Amino acid sequence: MIDRKPIVGVMGSHDEPWEEYARPLGELIARRGYHLMTGAGGGIMIEVCRAFQSVPMRTGVALGIRPAVDYKGEELSKDEFPNSYIDIPIITPLSAKAQSDAMPYSRNLVNVMSSKALVILPGSHGTRNEVSLGLLYEKPLMLFGPDEAFDQFPEDPLRSDNIAHVEQFLNDVFGEEG
Repeated sequence: MIDRKPIVGVMGSHDEPWEEYARPLGELIARRGYHLMTGAGGGIMIEVCRAFQSVPMRTGVALGIRPAVDYKGEELSKDEFPNSYIDIPIITPLSAKAQSDAMPYSRNLVNVMSSKALVILPGSHGTRNEVSLGLLYEKPLMLFGPDEAFDQFPEDPLRSDNIAHVEQFLNDVFGEEG
């Protein structure tokens, strides 16, 4: 029988790893037995997956939504995408990022719609787009990182820079046992 575990989507910068937030988050998601979903790239995506993979005897898998092309519309390097910590890459014919919030057809939409809960780390336009989509589709969502990193983000979501608050958020969404 298949053990259906909740999927926690983690979104954030494709450039900056934000290790002090991504590492404890990846470990928490693995320890809780959830599946992890990211955009399969670098920055936060690789760091959270690396931490997730480091937890011994984890039962969840790291899913990565891989776009068909990069931000310039060129084919992605198969050596770099998906990152080496993805267990199951899901290849989409979608672009790497939404062209606008009004036309959100990208891997961002797949990331948001496939996740039961979203934990958002600092990022730029693509990350803000995922927050907007999460709010639009009423996904449980929390911003995790220093408050000033979210200055240009909607005010609605929960915010914290404390991993204990993220754990409580996941407990509230999934229950104590997940």
